[in-house]
Amino acid sequence: MQVNVRRARADEATALGDVGFAAWAASAFAANDRGRVDRLRLLDEFRSFGASHGRCILVAETDGDLLGWGAREAEDQRISDLWVAPAAQGRGIGGVLLAALIAEIEEAGHPVAELETLASNAQAIGFYRRHGFITVWRRETFSQTLGYAIDKVGMTKTLGTSGL
Repeated sequence: MQVNVRRARADEATALGDVGFAAWAASAFAANDRGRVDRLRLLDEFRSFGASHGRCILVAETDGDLLGWGAREAEDQRISDLWVAPAAQGRGIGGVLLAALIAEIEEAGHPVAELETLASNAQAIGFYRRHGFITVWRRETFSQTLGYAIDKVGMTKTLGTSGL
């Protein structure tokens, strides 16, 4: 399977939002939600993110099918988002997107890549560890998008000394 990574297009905001929301709904984040989130509002948030942050979103696709996306919202060393469609998970799409995001961070001259994820999301933490990230902090942070505090971990990867 040939995976193509490219910049998001403006006309993809809805599709990006749908993929992100579906990945969230299948994740530990949703399991942690316990009914506190207005899911329609959250779907709108995902779609709005795609519309307003297209320049910082990388898309993974195969034969025109959107498989996932990742973003560096502030276009700095922080990876703010990495979402893979549930049907595409376990096929290497997340790794391809992560490598592309890290390459951009490294090309921009940053010595480390940073990200945050839910502390109880063992699958995501394991994925990032397999790609060279280490946990550097754990704390409860308030999520504006979700509207409540969540227990998160911060992870970093030193760049330029070892590849993925």
